[in-house]
Amino acid sequence: MSKTSDADPKPMARRTPRPPSRELQHRLLFEHNPLPMMVFERATLRILAVSNAAVASYGYSRAEFLKMTLRDLTPPEDLAWLESLETSRRGENIGQQSRRARHVLSDGSIIDVENTGDDLVLAGRRCRIVLCQNVTERNRATVELAEAREQLRKSAEEYRLLFERNPQPLLAYDCETLRVVAVSDASIASSGYSREEFLEMTLLDFAPEQDHETMREYARANVRAKRLGLQLARPRRQLNKDGTLIDIEVTSDDLTLGGRRCRVCLSIDVTERNRASAALAIARDEAVEASNMKSAFLANMSHEIRTPMNGVIGLTEMLLEMNLDSEQRECAEQIARSGEQMLAIVNDILDISKIETGHLELDIGDFDLHETIGGTCAVTRVQAAAKGLRLDLEIDAAVPRLVRGDSRRLHQVVLNLVANAVKFTSSGAVTVRVKATHKPKAGEVIRIEVADSGIGIEPTRLQHMFEPFTQADASTTRNYGGTGLGLAIARELVELMGGTIGADSVPGAGSTFWFELQLAAPVSSAAQPAETGSAATTPAWASSPLVLVAEDSPINQIVAARALERCGCRAQVVGDGREALEALQAQVYDAVLMDCQMPGVDGYDATRELRRSEHGADHTPVIAMTAQAMDGDRERCLAAGMDDYISKPLRHLALAEALRRWIPPTPKTGQVAKPVRAA
Repeated sequence: MSKTSDADPKPMARRTPRPPSRELQHRLLFEHNPLPMMVFERATLRILAVSNAAVASYGYSRAEFLKMTLRDLTPPEDLAWLESLETSRRGENIGQQSRRARHVLSDGSIIDVENTGDDLVLAGRRCRIVLCQNVTERNRATVELAEAREQLRKSAEEYRLLFERNPQPLLAYDCETLRVVAVSDASIASSGYSREEFLEMTLLDFAPEQDHETMREYARANVRAKRLGLQLARPRRQLNKDGTLIDIEVTSDDLTLGGRRCRVCLSIDVTERNRASAALAIARDEAVEASNMKSAFLANMSHEIRTPMNGVIGLTEMLLEMNLDSEQRECAEQIARSGEQMLAIVNDILDISKIETGHLELDIGDFDLHETIGGTCAVTRVQAAAKGLRLDLEIDAAVPRLVRGDSRRLHQVVLNLVANAVKFTSSGAVTVRVKATHKPKAGEVIRIEVADSGIGIEPTRLQHMFEPFTQADASTTRNYGGTGLGLAIARELVELMGGTIGADSVPGAGSTFWFELQLAAPVSSAAQPAETGSAATTPAWASSPLVLVAEDSPINQIVAARALERCGCRAQVVGDGREALEALQAQVYDAVLMDCQMPGVDGYDATRELRRSEHGADHTPVIAMTAQAMDGDRERCLAAGMDDYISKPLRHLALAEALRRWIPPTPKTGQVAKPVRAA
């Protein structure tokens, strides 16, 4: 062969590169498939071909793979299973099949894989092509591979069939022109375009016009990501032949075909998933809005009901203190009882709403268990005596006196059970028993039982007694009254405190309702009993404190002023927050009893303005007096600068305790007032 010398002026003729064969193209399409795939011979289990994704995920090079068999990928303890499986099936067609196996990576680690494969014939050899999906860390369903179902006629068609018969929507396109160069049957079936139509199209032809620039940007971003070793999976939209627009999520990988830089894309239709996500988001927002609307409605209803109830109960208490004859006193007592019953119904409705919305919280502290239960029984002892019933309390010596828990909610549960027992018992006795037992897993457990000799409950109804709006029989609402919420609330409270509740009953022979709680030991050595409605004592002051009452309801003004007088205070009344600020500018008060909702300047704004005007001077205690009793109302009052919070109806005990907390033994009435800006 002659050589051309350096001095030879005649240049060598440039040879035009021969385009790759169809066989090479399809081999590249297979090798650059974004999914981990391999082909092995059935007889020897020898690996004949692997995709780039398999090389990347397993860690072996292609050269190493082509020297291996499936035995080399199988852990030693799985070899017997692999041999028995393959030996039993080498003489027959297996067909498309999925099975789980374990494979060894190049670093020695073992992964769980799901092999989805099918039979095919390559150069006269019976083979299997397998999609090896790593399911060790992936929770989503893997992309399954469906293989060609007919025998391959030519070796040049093998890789084309592997690509085109893939059960997932695959296509390859030129990165420069965006023209489609290959497409799978699944893409044809899902889009409605024929293969011939696809090969005449670019990516922009089956995308809505408004997405064209986004797609070009995606193509540029994907190139940058590849340089960094990243792989993008970006959602976009696809326009099918029938005009429908679907959402797709695209995962891609690069390859070179005929000297052209191309990209293989796997497209998954996520339209229904996106619709479901959008519907879920809408439903979630609607649920939150409905919950907020319900909370706002209940807060408003609480205010609207408690405001007149404050007048009814307060004025009735005033009436009972007057010189009434027996008939008048009986009427006034009936009004008082009716008012208390209506207030109990309102409280039940608010409690069940708090439970449903998850807003009911416990207030944990140390308390005297004996005094709490004793005080609770004292509340209903008058009601029991009026019916000729005996109310007994039995507390075992082993029951600790000082415990830690929510005394107010414990009082509420016991009061509910005892009041129910009294209500449904016409003769005999109601007995409250308190016991301490030790359970292996729970430790020290307090068991409280309320037994009565009342009407009893049918077994078919007993199992539903703790459900909302359920009563012993259809006649109880008419004969005994009640909302049917009390036991449902008791169950929720006991379970919120970590306990259990139940009942035993014999129709006509009485019932026993019980609950068990694990109460912790107290943090301190002294504890306070729960507030159970016992009579309040009047605070002792050197002189009568002067209290400003800011209240817009004329009836509630009378109730508040009279309640203050009963506590030994003098009252001055104004009708809204602006008048309260003007009064505070002219006179020093020992405390302010502030209604929260008033026309014009409400209690919150009036308190904020008062605090801004004090500038570190003498602090005037502000006690919120509100008809709102929802969770968060107390916090809102304190955030506005108020010092304490009592809810309507105004209770003598609660008011007296609040005044005692904030007014010192020597009131400051008579001092010169500091200037207060009116809002």
